[in-house]
Amino acid sequence: MESNAPLSFGEGLGVRLKRQTIFQIKYTMKKRILKTAQVSLVVTLLLLAKYPCWSQAYASSKQIRTQSEAQSESNIKLKDAIQQLKNHYGVEIMYELKTVERFSVKPSVYSTEKNLQQNLERLLSPFGLTYKKINKTSYMILEEKSGKERAESNARFPENGITSNTKTTNADLQTVEKTTVFAINEQSVSGKITDDKGNVLAGVNITIKGTSRGTNSDENGLFKIAVPDENAVLVFSYVGYGKQEITVGKRTSFTVSMIIDQKSLDEVIVVGYGTQSKRAVSGAVSSVNFKQFQDRSFSNVTQALSGQIAGVNISQAQGAPGVSPIIRIRGVSSITAGTNPLFVVDGVPLENFNLNMVNPQDIESVEVLKDASSAAIYGSRGANGVILVTTKLGKVGKTTFNIGYESGIQSVERRVKMMDAQQWIDYYIDAHNNAWVDLNPTKNKASDPNSIRTSTYRIPDDFLTNPQQFGKGTDWQDVMFRVAPSQNFQLSASGGSEKTQFMFSASYLNQQAVLDENYYKRLSIRSNIKHQLSEQFTIGLNLGVTSIFDRTDGTQGKSDVVSLGLQSDPIFPIYNENGNIGYRDPNSVWNKYVAYNDLNLWHPYSLTRYIHKENKTFNTLGTAFLEYRILDGLKLRTSINANLYNTRYNSYRVNKQGYGYSGVLAAEGYSTSGYTFNWLNENTLNYEKSFGDHNLSILLGYSAQSQRNEFATLTSGNFPNDLVETLNAGVVSSGFTNASEWSMLSYLGRTQYNFKNKYFLTAAIRRDGSSRFGSNTRWGYFPSVSGAWMISDENFMQNVKPVNSLKFRVSYGMAGNNQIPNYGSKSLLNSSNYATGTTLAPGLTIANIANTDLKWERTTQFNVGIDLKALDNRIGLSAEYYNSTTNDMLLNVPVPDITGFATQLTNIGKMENTGIELNLNTQNVRGKFNWSTDFNFSMNRNKVLQLGQSNAPITYTDFVVTVKTEVGQPISNFYGYVVDGVFKNQAAVDAYPHYTTTKAGDPIIRDVNGDGKITVDDRTTLGNYQPDFMAGLTNTFSYKGIDLSFMLQGTFGGEIVNQNFRYSGFWNNGRNMYAGVANRWRSEANPGDGQHFRATLGLTGFQDQFTSLWVEDASFVRLKNIRISYALPASIMRHLPIKTARFYVNAENVFLWSNYTNYDPENTTYSASSFSGEANGNTSNGLNASGNAPNGAFVGVDYGSYPIPRVITIGAKFDF
Repeated sequence: MESNAPLSFGEGLGVRLKRQTIFQIKYTMKKRILKTAQVSLVVTLLLLAKYPCWSQAYASSKQIRTQSEAQSESNIKLKDAIQQLKNHYGVEIMYELKTVERFSVKPSVYSTEKNLQQNLERLLSPFGLTYKKINKTSYMILEEKSGKERAESNARFPENGITSNTKTTNADLQTVEKTTVFAINEQSVSGKITDDKGNVLAGVNITIKGTSRGTNSDENGLFKIAVPDENAVLVFSYVGYGKQEITVGKRTSFTVSMIIDQKSLDEVIVVGYGTQSKRAVSGAVSSVNFKQFQDRSFSNVTQALSGQIAGVNISQAQGAPGVSPIIRIRGVSSITAGTNPLFVVDGVPLENFNLNMVNPQDIESVEVLKDASSAAIYGSRGANGVILVTTKLGKVGKTTFNIGYESGIQSVERRVKMMDAQQWIDYYIDAHNNAWVDLNPTKNKASDPNSIRTSTYRIPDDFLTNPQQFGKGTDWQDVMFRVAPSQNFQLSASGGSEKTQFMFSASYLNQQAVLDENYYKRLSIRSNIKHQLSEQFTIGLNLGVTSIFDRTDGTQGKSDVVSLGLQSDPIFPIYNENGNIGYRDPNSVWNKYVAYNDLNLWHPYSLTRYIHKENKTFNTLGTAFLEYRILDGLKLRTSINANLYNTRYNSYRVNKQGYGYSGVLAAEGYSTSGYTFNWLNENTLNYEKSFGDHNLSILLGYSAQSQRNEFATLTSGNFPNDLVETLNAGVVSSGFTNASEWSMLSYLGRTQYNFKNKYFLTAAIRRDGSSRFGSNTRWGYFPSVSGAWMISDENFMQNVKPVNSLKFRVSYGMAGNNQIPNYGSKSLLNSSNYATGTTLAPGLTIANIANTDLKWERTTQFNVGIDLKALDNRIGLSAEYYNSTTNDMLLNVPVPDITGFATQLTNIGKMENTGIELNLNTQNVRGKFNWSTDFNFSMNRNKVLQLGQSNAPITYTDFVVTVKTEVGQPISNFYGYVVDGVFKNQAAVDAYPHYTTTKAGDPIIRDVNGDGKITVDDRTTLGNYQPDFMAGLTNTFSYKGIDLSFMLQGTFGGEIVNQNFRYSGFWNNGRNMYAGVANRWRSEANPGDGQHFRATLGLTGFQDQFTSLWVEDASFVRLKNIRISYALPASIMRHLPIKTARFYVNAENVFLWSNYTNYDPENTTYSASSFSGEANGNTSNGLNASGNAPNGAFVGVDYGSYPIPRVITIGAKFDF
């Protein structure tokens, strides 16, 4: 067998080369430079694809030399000439840099008219160089000719213009660095990889040590890889298992058994400002990796997390595409301040960030920091929890191309049961007759004709004489909703070497919405690059660009298309005989109903087709960083980050809206624009050192962040026609602009220590200074401490064989909440007109009292938990208990009238959340057939401890619904009257306390305080939206490439307010009613179901008050997801030009078990309180629609939400 000793480029090199079967050389430049060039080439190609004109220029310049260039006699570097040959002929030409860097040539020496060998001969011979062909696409330059031979060559090629000032000798060549191996005759090895129990392991990473060449095991644990020689070392690595290195030797087949690495205790997860192994985590951190949501059909990754993480309540408040869910981590910690978690995307903390701006398929993992000790490193922004999103980066190995496509349909399967035309006409007649009789019971009769009635009590003749002509009428839900298609395209390329890793991706989502004329289109492009410049320096750039074009209606509740469509009377047709859509058409036979003021039509098309809308959103999030390894274990990292958000919304209301709206309105144009720019500079210093059994890690950091928001709006009217819809075609009637800024400076530090990788201690502190808070309290400190003990590593546990690992954790920390108005501590001015003589002049007034002592709310939290793995790791259990207290809670406290103001924003309240969380994972069956179960359970109890000095309750009312917050109770209890049925007759009315207008058939209002009267003092707690507990259950099955999973999700014990009961639960000016109202009280002999009271226009006996009839059980169980996928086996794939192919079917929101009247018990038309939305038109007061309460106080109130559709998609993904 030939010798495998390293090559020595000295005497006899040519002979030595002939004897070698493997050549080990290094590239022209250092490996890091080459890899940088490769990445640059990829970037260039992407730019060429985007800008064709560049591509044309590049193509023309790619020719080695044109005739005109040949006329130029300016010399160029020999290595540059070689590079041009490489580009032109598409080959690899390898050489030692010192061999060629001293020489220059004239461009006329080589030409595209000659072949590669001729050009190489002409270039190399004058310098005593030659070349050797390694294979079809690889050549190697060698120094072989003597000085005499070089002189002869110069005589043969005088035009070369040699300009060498250095004598070239063989000694100039250094020993070749073993960085890349090129083989003439490689050998192939294969094998199978299993765990220590013999179960196959798919996805194990296999690389050739010292190279970038690698592969992965398939779903059967099989692999195959070409190696240069028998000295090659194969490296096997897999998450949760110890790394193995095996020398190939003379074997061609391997069976590798991977051993679980108990020291690593599963995977490394992302934490604030770094990563940690799960073994070292001492706080409450939940991690979800890409595989758990890779096939889910959501535009926002957090939607896919719903039901998977204990203690995290993710509710889809609206079903429209692109609408972000409401996220509550371990309950609610504030009344007045914002309650959204902090989002950190690739290390950039962003308040109220819309994760629709990040393509879920670009995300590597999502971590949730739930306790204060984990979140305290984010200081004043961590009180509501932190969600860390980490995007993908390529791994060492060959470049992998991934292509994915999925197509789906969406439909509204659960409908609200409304009256049909015949039921509604019957109700309409009944209400008018009852009201007419109530007007004068001794004289008026239900049989009285319209001729003796006043207009209010008249009934259309068609209702009385021929109601059958209307048939069942129109179900406006059939008009509003449709079966909507969607398509999603994904493309990515990732890979890299030991020094450079990259990931480029592009995706396009085209989703038609189930609501008429609504859509959601998103284009996302991402480029993540990391490159090691040297042993000391590493640089990186993550850049994500997203554009969204969408139209979204139906999410605003009360006066939006979904709510109004349900309220519309079913007697009207979709189109009238003239092709218009409403009865207000003066030329239609339906116009006769205009005379009746209590008939209603808000035709869905009048809002979706006769108002033209489009929202355009553009977001760019970029992170550039530099890492400098100062010493072993000491690293400096600095980063510059920015997020640029722009949005533009345009709408145009067509003149008269096809007569389909409640009024005939003139054309109107409306336009808004928003802008947000957020920049961040962070600098951290990390030090890691081991001293025997002692391991220490120290983090120090400084950060500066600022954000500016701008918003503008214009309205135009008096359009001459509907031909031109831009605002300039009309007359501008109003406009508005605003702008605001905030900034923050931070210092942070963290120390992590462990002894024998068994005892862990972490301490952290952050100091934040924010422009939002008072000048006297602008800076705050947020410390935390946590510890963990690996009990299973103790000697006394070694004989407890069923326990594989057992860890105890405890933590305590403080985090803040800075989500208040940007100028909440300052006294602001409002515009106000005043009279001067007989004219009105513009002026300014003071809007509020300044509070220089205003500071952030502080949440302290104690957390204790255990992590257990048992029975050969078949059972995994994690259990937590926590107790958190929010101090200095912000409240609008009453102030003396002498100040001229009613309230002042002050830190004075206190609130508590306690709860338990449980995560259970079981490997039920392992082998060829696998079955695993994941179960999570969480329970939170919220209680208000203090509300100012007098602890006076706080009540807010919005459109009749009242919420009350008081000491000793959870936040925002629903507060109203209790209905105990319906009075069957007048005798029952007389025998029980009642309101003065109460009649038989009216609701029985409970006398709560027992004073014999029905007054406002009889209002009481009717429920609360916070559930008693939540749970999620996922079962996953796999067999021979087939994977099947289904997930059940449920919440139990909470309540929801059906605010549409105000319109459709009792008479409200002729709107359509819920179908259940047909079973109402009609007479003593026909009392109905005892729940629905009599129909009348007068609404006697508290019919229109907020009562328990509005409040329903929000408990539900949802079959959240079903997924089935099939991966083609390796036996097929080895005959195809692709690595892997997988096909899948995914179903979301498959079925709902709930007693709720409306679409979904998760629906709410009130979002969480937010104070950072000026770019979206939020004027930063965080108030609800009525402007009298924090928006978050009404979460759990549903005023006609957009239904959550069922989504079924089929897709395919291929790796090349």
